[in-house]
Amino acid sequence: MPSRRQHVGPLLIAALSLLTGLCTGQQAQAAQREPVILVHGWNGTPAVFDQMKTALEQAGHPAYAIDLPGEENLANAEAIKNLVDQVRQAHNGSKVSLVGHSMGGLSARHYLKFLGGAEQTLSYVSMGTGQLGYWPACLLQPGQGGQMCPANSFIKQLNSGDPTPGPVRYTVLASSLDETRNDVIAGTSCRAEFPGLPHADEPRTPVFIDAVLSALAGQCPS
Repeated sequence: MPSRRQHVGPLLIAALSLLTGLCTGQQAQAAQREPVILVHGWNGTPAVFDQMKTALEQAGHPAYAIDLPGEENLANAEAIKNLVDQVRQAHNGSKVSLVGHSMGGLSARHYLKFLGGAEQTLSYVSMGTGQLGYWPACLLQPGQGGQMCPANSFIKQLNSGDPTPGPVRYTVLASSLDETRNDVIAGTSCRAEFPGLPHADEPRTPVFIDAVLSALAGQCPS
């Protein structure tokens, strides 16, 4: 006849296994961080974010690199809004964070300021974005990147009134090689500059990837 101890042993093991499973599930849920939308720049592609996307996912952030429809910021901002809505629906209404490279940072800002994005977003991080415009872009047609021209109404409206609306945490990152590295926008939580990195390589370099991770964690990269 089995002893009481023989009955208790399997029950205790089962209870401990259940408790361990619950704790593991809670830890996994705690490690899950907000989704991040990655926005490429002028003439860019989502592939520029491949390394950053991997790093974000390893840190617990679901990451989505958007394929923008073109070089017109208003249409791009609408595309960002649509993706944010889809991502939030897939993640139980969670707020998102936005990371934009170059012109992508301007499209993301338009979404925040004019399309209601500030209420859906925790952090905004830009890399090499001409926040006040980029004079060589004045040679382009408005729908082909010319909206980046400092004299264009798009840039003027973006920087009028409150350029950093909502409870969003704004971080501006730049390379010392960026012509627009000195651009600042009022209300920015953090601005950091890193030496000697080519503009096009910013999204894929470890220095910028680490800086983005720090910014999303609420720290100012140094």
